[in-house]
Amino acid sequence: MSQSRTVPGGLFAGLSIACVLLIGCGDQEPEPVAPQFAKSKKPDRTLTVTGGGTGYGTVTGPEYGETGPLICDIAAGTNDPGECSHIYAFKTTVELTATALSGSTFTGWSGACKGTSRTCRVVMTQSRDVKASFSGSGTPSFAVTVAGSGSGSGTVRSQTGLTPAINCTVTSGTASTTGCSATYLQGTSVTLTATPGTGNTFTGWSGDCTGSTCALTVSGNRAVTASFTAPPGPEATVGRWDAAQPTTVVNLHVVQLMNGKQLLWGADGEPQLWNGPGTAFVEIPDNTCTDPTTCELFCAGHAFLADGRLLVAGGHNAALGSEYGINQASIFDGTSWQKTGYMTDARWYPTLVTLDNGDVLAISGTIAPGVFATIPERYNGSSWTRLTGINAKIPTYPRAFVEPKAGNIFIADASVHQLNLSGTGSWAYGPALADGDRSYAPAVMLDSKVLLIGGGGSNPCPTNVPTNTTEIIDLAAAFPVWGASGPMEIGRRHHNATILPDGTVLVTGGTSVCGFSNESGAVFTSELWNPTTGQFSKLAPSSVVRVYHSTTMLLADGRVVSTGGGNGGGVTPQLNYEIFSPPYLFKGPRPTFNLATSNLHYGQSFVVTTPNAVSIRKVTLIGLTSTTHAFDMGQRLNTLTYTVGTGGTSLTVTPPAAGRIAPPGPYRLFIVDDKGVPSVGQTILLNP
Repeated sequence: MSQSRTVPGGLFAGLSIACVLLIGCGDQEPEPVAPQFAKSKKPDRTLTVTGGGTGYGTVTGPEYGETGPLICDIAAGTNDPGECSHIYAFKTTVELTATALSGSTFTGWSGACKGTSRTCRVVMTQSRDVKASFSGSGTPSFAVTVAGSGSGSGTVRSQTGLTPAINCTVTSGTASTTGCSATYLQGTSVTLTATPGTGNTFTGWSGDCTGSTCALTVSGNRAVTASFTAPPGPEATVGRWDAAQPTTVVNLHVVQLMNGKQLLWGADGEPQLWNGPGTAFVEIPDNTCTDPTTCELFCAGHAFLADGRLLVAGGHNAALGSEYGINQASIFDGTSWQKTGYMTDARWYPTLVTLDNGDVLAISGTIAPGVFATIPERYNGSSWTRLTGINAKIPTYPRAFVEPKAGNIFIADASVHQLNLSGTGSWAYGPALADGDRSYAPAVMLDSKVLLIGGGGSNPCPTNVPTNTTEIIDLAAAFPVWGASGPMEIGRRHHNATILPDGTVLVTGGTSVCGFSNESGAVFTSELWNPTTGQFSKLAPSSVVRVYHSTTMLLADGRVVSTGGGNGGGVTPQLNYEIFSPPYLFKGPRPTFNLATSNLHYGQSFVVTTPNAVSIRKVTLIGLTSTTHAFDMGQRLNTLTYTVGTGGTSLTVTPPAAGRIAPPGPYRLFIVDDKGVPSVGQTILLNP
């Protein structure tokens, strides 16, 4: 019988003697265990480049892993050891390229590279030394090259007596192929003078010269750009309309989405997704309707939820006809539709308003002809609640806004209703309009002010025609009252108003004669309202009749889409859209900017990085378009305060302080320079 005890010490300490002696430990001998060793990493190797000869040149090598690119300048056999020595991982293959400067010639390699080919390869199995030799004069030559930019024309010439001379012509921002480049010995002084063509303006240098003058001492290849601006054409005063392009449906409902696309629909056909001018329309049916034979989104209301999704509620009962509403409600998230709870009342022509806390209020609409939905309903993200304390017959598609003092609802209609949303709600009449007939007049909210533009004139004919007058009210005032603003040159009804990034308001389309929607009085001339003067100025005319069921929307690039018209009211269906470029797009280059985040919060300042900081004069937020029947339910402007950062490369911007000033949800942020030119807008989400 074998015995087993523990070895007290030594190499086999703590093991059984029986197992140590390998005798009486069973029938199997233990397998020998091979010792384990960590693989050692081969050390890095050093590549050293030196120069030879009397000439000038450069030896370059690309970036490898963590080793940056090699750029070794060689001047008459000398070089900077710091620039010309790099460390590479073991066995890295490094390709070197030798380039001679003007006046010199590459004569060959020595050391770890051989021959006269401009390229060679070395494998870093050990540290290597490479020598590149150049022949030539003691003074190298370098090129000076002129390019052009901007919209204008002019010439660039070097100083008198310089040989060779630069005599460069720039036409519409493009430099000619001859006379715009010359080679000079190192140390040569070159002074370039830019002369604008007749009526053009020289706007400055960029590249190796900046500002208004260009004087160079040649020490390497130099490239400069001369910018010229052409004299302003009529577009800088009246803007420009592009030719109409076809659409799939009559776009009488137009909504911009957080993802940069547009959702469009009309009375016929399914909703369409559109990525903007020049792109196709993609059908995206709302499959949430329980009975497609009665449920149509045509004549619905729509507004954004705080997270940027779109809520659509109410619409047209296709089985019963006009003025019969539905209680359908659904959400579109940018790609697909989802069901949500039903409203209690059916609503045809309702307005939806995003409230200061992100809830959405459905106001007005008809249940049946002459039967109004008098009790508003509030959607909190999951369910609808009736505000039974409010029971008022409010006109359909009311022009409704969140007011900035208490977050209640101000409705700019003939009676001017004010809705208090506390508890079950209450309501009262507000300050009366000077003109009680403003049917189908657009209204916009500019900071704390509401501007109501034209409208009226439905009947009787021929004495009652649409008005050209406007009224404005400041809801931040202690006692708000309506006052007159400047009149349009042309009276209109069924027209559209679009807030532009600079705070002006573009008015397009409509009819100027009596009747519900009389195409014979179609207005083609556009007008622009100036918030500083309160006056309108005439702009370029469009080419398509835009009356009942027409819509507009502001694009991120500052242009405006005008579309729709027809699909009812005895009006010719317009299956097309036009693009208007406002005058500010013809007054110089745009400012640019970047944001660290697109999620902004009330009262929390954020930084806008821009090379144009010192020239910026305005920063604006504009709600994304959600429009139908001459009223944009989401459009409102907030002008933001800002300071210019140290160094002039950033702005610190203060967003609105609370939802009563700017309800939560999606907006576009613009910066506008001292010429009135806006940046391309960036979409942001504003929340607590």
